[in-house]
Amino acid sequence: LGGGKAAAELFKDGDTVCFLGDSITKSHPYPAMIYAFYLTRFPDRTIHFVNAGVAGDTAGGTQGRLNEDVVAKSPSVVVVMLGMNDVGRGNYVAEPTAKQLEAQARSLDAYRANLVVLLGRLRRETSARLILMTPSPFDQTCRNDRNNNQPGCNDALAACAEIVRELAPEYQAELVELHAPMTAFNLAEQKNNPAYTLIGPDRVHPGLAGNFMMAWLFLKAQGATALVSHLTFDAVAGQVTEVANATVGAIRRKDEGWAFTVLEKALPYPVDPRLADLLEKLPVERELNQETVCFKGLAAGEHELLIDGNPVACHTAAEWAAGVNLAFNPAAPQVKQAAAVAAVNEKRRVTETKLRDYAVARWFLRNRRIDPDDPAAVAEFAETKMAKTGYYEGQVELYRKEWAQRDQVIARVAALEQEALRARIPVSREYEIRPKR
Repeated sequence: LGGGKAAAELFKDGDTVCFLGDSITKSHPYPAMIYAFYLTRFPDRTIHFVNAGVAGDTAGGTQGRLNEDVVAKSPSVVVVMLGMNDVGRGNYVAEPTAKQLEAQARSLDAYRANLVVLLGRLRRETSARLILMTPSPFDQTCRNDRNNNQPGCNDALAACAEIVRELAPEYQAELVELHAPMTAFNLAEQKNNPAYTLIGPDRVHPGLAGNFMMAWLFLKAQGATALVSHLTFDAVAGQVTEVANATVGAIRRKDEGWAFTVLEKALPYPVDPRLADLLEKLPVERELNQETVCFKGLAAGEHELLIDGNPVACHTAAEWAAGVNLAFNPAAPQVKQAAAVAAVNEKRRVTETKLRDYAVARWFLRNRRIDPDDPAAVAEFAETKMAKTGYYEGQVELYRKEWAQRDQVIARVAALEQEALRARIPVSREYEIRPKR
C-alpha cells in the first residue's frame, strides 16, 4: 500500500500548489492534511496551498473556470483529481439497460477527451508541474442500509484511473495512485467487517480515515521520509553520540540524571486522535513520523523523561536504549505545538471553503449562461427562474449576500495562513532523564 518508488517530487520553498477537483477536493480535508505535514516537517519552507475544488464538477466542467480558479493563481504545481462525477453514477444499476450501458461507455470516452483538453490547457496556460491523482473510489461493496451500492460504478472509476495512468507521461505529469490502494484496503477490511469503509455512507465522499489515507498515499508518492529528529545520549559518558535534524546543548548533571537542551528542526506530523484505529493498520508511524530518543547506559530499572519540566514518558533502561518515538505522545510539548498548528490550519481550510462556496455559485450560474459578474442578471435569474430549494440554489443565494464582502474572507484566509506559519517554528526544549521517583 505504501507503494514503490516516488512518483512525484516534494514541494519546494516558494511553491504555490493548486488542488483542482470536485467536491472531494472542495470540502474535504485531504489537501489540508498534506499541508499540515509540510507546515510541521519543513518550517524553513513557505508553501502556499490553494483549493480549486467545485462540488459536482467534471473534467469538462473545469474548462469554464480554469482561468479564474487556477491560471490566475500563478501556480507552480497543479494537482488534479477528477472522475467521480464524470462516470455518470446514475447509469450504474444491478441490471443496466442497453441504453445505460451505452451511456456508461460514452461517459468514459468523454472523460478521456475532456481530460486531454484540460491537461493541454494546463500545459499551455501555466508553467506548473502537473500531478495527477487517480480518483478516490466509490465504495460499491460496503454493506449499509441505504441500498445505494450502484454495482459497477467503482469499476468505471478504475477505468478512469487507467486513463489517468496512460495520460500522465504524455503530459509530463507526476502520478499519485489513490484508487487501487484504497479499493484494496476497503476490500481487505470488509472480509472481517462487511460494513467497513474508508468512504462515507453516500459511498462517494471519503470519511476522515479516507481523507487521511489519501494524504498518506500522496506524501508517500512524493518520497516523504519519516525523520522528524533523532538523538542518542550516552548516560555513562554524558554526551550525545548521535543527532539528526536537531541541535543539543547545555549538557549537565542534574541530581541522579542528566539534563540538556534540544532544538529540533521540525515538529512531528499532527494526526487526528480519532484516526488511532487506522494508524494500527497503516505504517504511518514507521514511514512518516519518527521523533526518536535513545538513552544508552542507564542503570537497570525505570527512568522518566521530562521535557520543559513535565513528565512525558517512563520506560525501562532497555526500552530507552532501543529508542522511544515521541511523535504521537500527547504529553510531549512539541506534539502539542504540532496539534496547535493543525488546528489553525483547519480553521484556514474551513474559511477557504467559504470562497469555494462562492466558486460553486459562479460555476452553476455560468452553466446556465448567466454572467456571475452581472448582479442584475443574477438577481433576475434567482428571483424569477431558479428553484428555491437545492444545494446549488442555496449557494447562489449565499453568493448574492456575501460576494461583495469576499475580500474579508480572503484576508481571513491569509491571516490564518500566516498564523500557521508562525506557530510551526520549533522552540528549544529542556530535556531531563532521571530514575523514576
